[in-house]
Amino acid sequence: MQRYRENAAGFNAADAAVFGVSVDSTWANKAFREQTGVEFPILSDWKKEYTRKLGILNEDSGTARRVTFVIDADGIVRHIDQGSEALDPSGAVGRCSLLKKKTG
Repeated sequence: MQRYRENAAGFNAADAAVFGVSVDSTWANKAFREQTGVEFPILSDWKKEYTRKLGILNEDSGTARRVTFVIDADGIVRHIDQGSEALDPSGAVGRCSLLKKKTG
């Protein structure tokens, strides 16, 4: 999350909205944001409905895999980073910039 915070300018320049989704509670997400200084919202999927629908929920552990989705203005997924790739926001920033150029 810190690297996404550090790359906020790149997302802002691409007119991209950044938010996280976690299977943790709203309260745990709030505490995490305060501890890490993350300024973007982290939504709670406490019931694990959306992470399950996205296919990123590990049913055995009840945790969600680290995945970054870039979704365009029409709601179409245009880019996915998973695992260690999802920790580095450069791919997502680059894809957001390309989408802005196509629509701008």
